[in-house]
Amino acid sequence: MPLNRRELLQLFGITLSGALAADLVGCQSAPIPAPPSVPPAAPQLALVLGGGGAKGFAHIGVLKVLEQHGIKPDLIVGTSMGAVVGSLYASGKSATQLEQIALNVRDDELLDFTLSKQGFIEGVRLQNWINAQVGHRPIERLPIRFISIATDAIDKRKVELSQGDTGLAVRASSSVYGVFIAPRINNRRYLDGGMVSLVPVQTAKDKGARLIIAVDVFAPTDQAATFADKPRDFWTQLDTALGAVPVKDSAELALADVVIRPNVRDIGTANLYAKAAAIRAGEVAAERALPVLQQKLLLQKPPL
Repeated sequence: MPLNRRELLQLFGITLSGALAADLVGCQSAPIPAPPSVPPAAPQLALVLGGGGAKGFAHIGVLKVLEQHGIKPDLIVGTSMGAVVGSLYASGKSATQLEQIALNVRDDELLDFTLSKQGFIEGVRLQNWINAQVGHRPIERLPIRFISIATDAIDKRKVELSQGDTGLAVRASSSVYGVFIAPRINNRRYLDGGMVSLVPVQTAKDKGARLIIAVDVFAPTDQAATFADKPRDFWTQLDTALGAVPVKDSAELALADVVIRPNVRDIGTANLYAKAAAIRAGEVAAERALPVLQQKLLLQKPPL
């Protein structure tokens, strides 16, 4: 019996639906090739922030001046306190926001004392604090490319942490031997990056940065004055321990296009006055370096 027009359309619709379903099933089962891995482009401007305990608050002052003049890095490399400040700035916070955070953060937000032969600060609280500040994003998802420098506890080689848990990477970079318990990442323990690269300019150079600004905040401190003020201060512990780290950064600093050295020699604690003084010292040093920096930036611009 011949089918009428309506029955033919219904049959065609069923057949077409079945064919589409079969095609879709076939599509779902077909393997989807992974996107090719594209290496990140060479950065135009790298900012390298060195270690230095409480003196590292000067990094914020430097960032304030750079920001005011529209100078923004597309790569930040940090060691120890430089990694702390660098990670927060790489997360998208402004320099003014960093200043407010620095002036208001309490030691009990960062310190978790413990009894261990490896050290007396666990470091988990610092890790959690950093992660909360960066919105619990891994390093590779931060708006500005960021690398945290640490030291392999076994073979004492430099390690560049550029993926994974941001707080853990910063904790590793800040884990001064004998003060912090060395954290474990992929079954390897890591110590403060200042042991091998206090101002990690070489890393920025290796990434192909066209222009490198290095901020060196390391300077000997009057330890008697430091401990008389606040012997259990978190930043003091970092500063004191870093004073025992052999400094071999002169060759690395020579690789930078501009080196900014805030005058922070007398800053060893992190009370409110000292934090503000360190930030101001960073501003002054950056302002002094600005003419040279702007000239180098001008020379780096491609011709029209």
